[in-house]
Order: sequence, then C-alpha cells, then structure tokens
Amino acid sequence: MTLISIFFIILISAFAVVAFFTEPSKADKLIHSRLASLDRKRVSSGTDEPDIVKEITFSTIPAFDKFLRNSRTAVDLQLLIEQCDLQWTVGRIVFGTLVLIGVGALLGNWWIAPGLLGWAAGLALGTIPYVFLLQKRTRRLRRFSELLPEAIDLMSRGLRAGQALPTTIETIAQESDEPLRSEFRRAADEQSFGLPFREAMVNLSRRIPVADLQFLVTAILVQKETGGNLAQILDKTSHVIRERVRVAGQMRIRTAQGRLTGGVLCALPFAMFVGMNFLHPGYGKDLFRDPLGQWMVTRAGILMIIGVLVVRKIVNVKY
Repeated sequence: MTLISIFFIILISAFAVVAFFTEPSKADKLIHSRLASLDRKRVSSGTDEPDIVKEITFSTIPAFDKFLRNSRTAVDLQLLIEQCDLQWTVGRIVFGTLVLIGVGALLGNWWIAPGLLGWAAGLALGTIPYVFLLQKRTRRLRRFSELLPEAIDLMSRGLRAGQALPTTIETIAQESDEPLRSEFRRAADEQSFGLPFREAMVNLSRRIPVADLQFLVTAILVQKETGGNLAQILDKTSHVIRERVRVAGQMRIRTAQGRLTGGVLCALPFAMFVGMNFLHPGYGKDLFRDPLGQWMVTRAGILMIIGVLVVRKIVNVKY
C-alpha cells in the first residue's frame, strides 16, 4: 500500500468520524429548537409575522450546510431523499459515503493492489447509499402508480357530489394510503398557505416523476384553462392509468427471468472474488500485478458492461 493511499484513507476516515461525532444528537437538536423558539418569542414585536416557510437543513454543520446549498448535486440529492420519504440529510449521506470509500479503499489496497485499483473498491462501496436510495425511490413510485387510479376515482366522486377541486385534494390526503397520503397532504398544505393551485400541482408532479401523475396534472390544468366536464375527464384518465399499471405488471412478470439472470451473472464474479479473499487474504493480488492479469480484468470489465447494457435493453420493454 502506497503512502499516498494511506494518507488519503486516514484523512477521509478522520474527517468522516469527526463530523459524525460532532453532529448534535436528537436531544441536543430538540433543546436547541426549544431555546430558539423561546428567543424568538422574547425578541419579536407585535408587528412581526410568523415564519411559515419550511427550512430544509442539508447538514447540521453550518459551514458545510452553506457549502451544500450552493451545490446543484446536493440539491438533486435532497430531492431524491424527499422522493424516498426518508428523514435523512444530505450531509449525513455524504459523510456515510466518505466512510464507505475509506473502508473500501483500505480493504482494496490490502486485498487487491496498492494504487488506483485499490481505490476502485472504495468507490464501488461508496455507491451503496445512492443505490439504496434509487431502489427505495423506485419501489415508492411504483406503489404510487398502483394507488393513483383509486385516488382519481375518489376525486371524480367528490366532484360529482359537489365538492370543489381543492377539497378533493384534501379528501385524498385524508382517505388514501401511503405514499399518496403524504404527497397530497403536502399539496393541500401548500394551497392552505396561499400557493396557487397550479403551482401546487406542478410541485407535486416535480416531486413524483411518474408518467401517470403527469397525465393527471396535465388533464386537470388543461381543464381549468379550457373548461369541460372534469369528472368525465378523470374517469377516462383513471381507465388509462389502470391499463398502464396492468401492462407494467405483465412486463415485469415476463422480464423477471432476464432481470434475475443479469443480476446473478453480474454479482457472481465479485461475490466469488470477495469470498476467496476472505478465505485466503491476498489471493487475487497476482491477478492485478501481472500485466496479463490486468489485461484480462480490463477486458472482462468491458465485456461485463456491454452485457449489462444488452440485458437492460432486452428487459426494458416500451409500452
């Protein structure tokens, strides 16, 4: 293991550990929020208006929070966290990623080979939080699409009963299951705080990038501009979405074998390599030190990437 690799591993690990232990606990945060609210009550005048703007915290460390707010990547990561409906912060994910990179680089420089090849294992391990977030978002959006037709039917029945459109949004927030309940609750709260109905719907479609929801929002906004029987439009939209959900379920069933085969074939070489190195530490070092071994690993990686793209092309059926 080279001295440069050791230096960066220690630096990243120390930075992440210090940041983790210096972060206030839940009790400290609760005490701070209570003291801050008491201080606001003490210094506020009678003409001051209450602050109803939701403040999103990227990190509990002020300097790092300011840095993340100026980063487009951090903003996109915050949106991903909201789409997963997790109480995480961007700063904690960044620190967790640094810890995983440090641990992976340490193991990679020990097991595989010092230098760039050793750091490749750290970079691969550092993608775990983001892969978890993407998988959780996919499951949540799929559940949203499955429940959306029932919510549209509820809106249609409410309109036929004489309710206003914003009231039907409130009804969905009360009667539907998660994740529809929380998302439509947020849209209803935005309207209650004075945000126009159009902007609340646009924000809802931005938080939930589902094609079926885009159909619903577009139908509602077009009807408000041009007029027409909204209840009838919603019935037709519900029928279209139900058919899309049915076809999507059939496609997942028909492509399950291909997706499972691709996952097993991709994970098998790495699982075997890790297992062999657990049993015999340093077993694969010669493979990365020898020029022929490096040539074989490089070609195998390229072929594996091509295979993944081909399998994804096969199982990604457009409908």
